Amino acid sequence: MIITRIATILLCTAAPVALLAQDVNLRSEDEFISLHGQIVGYNGVMVRVATTVGTVSVPASEVICHGNGCLEIIASNDFGLTAGAFQGVVADVVVADAADSVKATSESLQVAFAAPAFGALYTATANAFAATGAATSSDGRLTIQNSAGTEAVTLNVTDDATTADILIDTVSLNGTATGVFEGAADWAAAETLSQQLVGLQSFSVIVAPNAGINSISLNNLARIYAGEVTNWSQIGGADIKVLPLQLPTSSPLRAEMEALVMAPAGKTTAANVLTMSDEMGISASINQIPGSISVISTQAVNSAMTVSVAGSCGVAVNATPFNIKSGDYPLVRPIMATYTSAAAISLVTDLFDFAATDVAQNQLMGAGVISHQPSAQDGVEKNARLSQLLGASLDSAQRTAAAQMSLVLFDADRLSPTMTGGAASGPEGAWNRAMLQSVIAAMSDPANAGREIIFVGVGESTVGSQVAIDASVVAAAEIQAALEAAAAGVVAAGNFTLSSYGFGNVSAATCIDGQVVGSEYTRVETWIR
Repeated sequence: MIITRIATILLCTAAPVALLAQDVNLRSEDEFISLHGQIVGYNGVMVRVATTVGTVSVPASEVICHGNGCLEIIASNDFGLTAGAFQGVVADVVVADAADSVKATSESLQVAFAAPAFGALYTATANAFAATGAATSSDGRLTIQNSAGTEAVTLNVTDDATTADILIDTVSLNGTATGVFEGAADWAAAETLSQQLVGLQSFSVIVAPNAGINSISLNNLARIYAGEVTNWSQIGGADIKVLPLQLPTSSPLRAEMEALVMAPAGKTTAANVLTMSDEMGISASINQIPGSISVISTQAVNSAMTVSVAGSCGVAVNATPFNIKSGDYPLVRPIMATYTSAAAISLVTDLFDFAATDVAQNQLMGAGVISHQPSAQDGVEKNARLSQLLGASLDSAQRTAAAQMSLVLFDADRLSPTMTGGAASGPEGAWNRAMLQSVIAAMSDPANAGREIIFVGVGESTVGSQVAIDASVVAAAEIQAALEAAAAGVVAAGNFTLSSYGFGNVSAATCIDGQVVGSEYTRVETWIR
């Protein structure tokens, strides 16, 4: 495997680079960094290595250089690289055909899709990954092999989701799930995962103009479809009958809506909800049928008919691109690769780590996915949030946190990557891993060099404000540490300053809900200045 951890795969450029003679292996003692290629540059701190998936930079002092190519480049380079720059130099021959000395192992996995559209997403990802030289594709099969030739994984597409090893499907971030990761260090460095993020889609709520509401809570939305709310006046709207519309049971979108809205509320859809054949028909009907409401794909809606949606805390959030990719909007439906059986070889993890890169996301946008490439929040929204601090009713702990929040974030901009703090479920860990990669992508933009990356913890606690603040401080610090471990080279090369703060339950951008049961829930936002 050319790059074995997220710590180094995140440093790759998009374009493949052809390798020359005398390859080397650069490995840290703890194997956190491990890559294979040819040394092509050194700036006094970072050594640049050309690999089949691009040029990678790592701190020379943190790796041991293995191979006769180390001696050759040290003797002949014109960029000042010496043996002393490395943690060590081992002059052994890099095995060209490891099958001569190590028995090769291989694994064949089946990939299935919960909906035909997800097959297109997988194909786009696999083709883009193969184009980097990191895998080969033939007759619908994708083969990923490590650089030494000792391990290989072949992925085959199957129509049988019941026997597949990997299922591409939407995974809800609402509700509760078992804790898989104790903290950020675990999901950031894991070689094998239960889920990995492929792309994002979302639902929007569309309502007839005469309903008399401009926002709705997830709980009330579930109550409407369960038949418990029959008149808009029951939830603060006009005195008019509620008429919910839905897609047929054969629609994958219908199943996803049930998983996002109904299942977490513990409710089932009433038998008398009107079913229509497609999203276009539903959208057209909302304007014509008094009191009607429906939930359809954000990409299919007329934004003039949408209302904002609030989670458990009552903070209503609009379905804007920023709010969707940050996870602030509650009706986000992440598309994930779920491992139905554990892979014996971790090479397949690289494919879906690659899905989170800008290269892959650009391909997936053409297949109907909302890109989660990092973007900055609109300044008006940021200022409105900070302005809420001025007239808020706060306890003593919150007042201190609010004062610090105003000072720290006044001249900073929020970036979209937002992560779950503390213990995380498999889906949350997958989300976090992809979002961390988005942070590093933003840092790799030369326009951001020399700036400060700020991790901002927000949180809720059943014990009180000070406990929520303390938990958010810890969560933000853990994310900062995960970034430092995963992208030390990017931090050094870009001359970034890293910092973290926690403001607890002061002016949250959205409801703070985690899947793993506990007394505190935290989220960590990314800011830059």
